Amino acid sequence: MQTPLRKLRKAQGKTLSQVAEALNIDPATLSRIERNEHSVSAVVAERICQLFDGEITELEVLYPERFSEAILKD
Repeated sequence: MQTPLRKLRKAQGKTLSQVAEALNIDPATLSRIERNEHSVSAVVAERICQLFDGEITELEVLYPERFSEAILKD
């Protein structure tokens, strides 16, 4: 599943390490968030939105399964 966060990060050419460092979280944690294997707090979701200048919403970060490409194609 390609989550909105992963899609946006890759589209901007940013690495996991770059984004994780900017968010002050572990790259492995960010990877799990991107794969929807780890829940993200509202605080981190807000920081992600700020980092990407509002190109992604908190809802897309908190509930990526609702916005994933796999579901949108159905």
